[in-house]
Amino acid sequence: MIENNRQTRRIQLSGGSTYIISLPKNWIEELKIKVGESVTIVKNLNQSLTLFSRDPNNDEKEGSAVIYSKQKDSGDSIKRKIIAAYLAGYKTIQIKTKGLKISAEHSRSVRELVRSSMIGTEIVESSSEAITIQILTRLPELSFETALKRMYLMARNMIKESIETLEEVDIAHANEVVNMDDEVDRFGLYMRRNLVLAVGNQNILQDMGLKKPSDCLEYRTIISKIERIADHAGLIAKRVKFIEESIDPKITSKIKKLSEKSLEVFEESIDAVQNHDFQKGENVAQKVASVIEEEKEIMSKIREIEKNASVIRFVLEDLRRIAEYSGDIAEVAIDENIYNMISEE
Repeated sequence: MIENNRQTRRIQLSGGSTYIISLPKNWIEELKIKVGESVTIVKNLNQSLTLFSRDPNNDEKEGSAVIYSKQKDSGDSIKRKIIAAYLAGYKTIQIKTKGLKISAEHSRSVRELVRSSMIGTEIVESSSEAITIQILTRLPELSFETALKRMYLMARNMIKESIETLEEVDIAHANEVVNMDDEVDRFGLYMRRNLVLAVGNQNILQDMGLKKPSDCLEYRTIISKIERIADHAGLIAKRVKFIEESIDPKITSKIKKLSEKSLEVFEESIDAVQNHDFQKGENVAQKVASVIEEEKEIMSKIREIEKNASVIRFVLEDLRRIAEYSGDIAEVAIDENIYNMISEE
């Protein structure tokens, strides 16, 4: 551990055109920087300077994360460890055992995870003793803005199509909507990985179109809420198989109108964030309250003896939750742009 990690040094002028500053000897030795090596200085947007002992463009960890698989571990446990290493920014993730063969369950779980949930990854080596995952996709190949837009559009389509499957009682289509949730989660993981990398790297932060590290926290919130919205759209689709015959057309019409309002709230919340629009964020918050009231009104008129009553109640709750999560997204736009509404005396 580096001791005394804060010092004040005086800037000196050398040769009339260059400013120099000395660095503590023990810091240099502990960081293993040698005489003659290059260091990188980055001028940050917050009027600070960051000194790197390596190239900051090397945004991912050079080493390989090694995860040891134990017979008692579940497949889900292995998945969680891999996802944690992926989010931490490692370029290579290796799953090994200590003297035993990798179980069939663990091997299957790893392959399923790579195929369904991790953008830009491939299994480059596989044997009975080890599986090596290589992360190939880097930020310039799939920008953060593009990934966020795709994630939003997929979640938006899931909401629209889930209501269509409910109206038509189309189980095959409903299953397709449920599967779309995996794609939303894949983009969510990819973007969270890039946000983790951007927190400590000004270059990546700027490439992503963000101004300060704290923006990463706000966008992590947005990503999480979009994932939850997609989850509820998927739940609506899953409920289709429990419908007996069909839902009363009058109730279906009310559900459809409520879904349109929830969808409008979702669309406007994303628009408020993208355009840094404080007022639109405020408008969304008000519309969320309207959706909640309408959901309560419809819910109060659903009789327990009515056919499909349980399905209807769950769907109404899903639509309310979609609106509430959209309100959370809008709060990011409100919090981020409050300075535009404040007068300092």
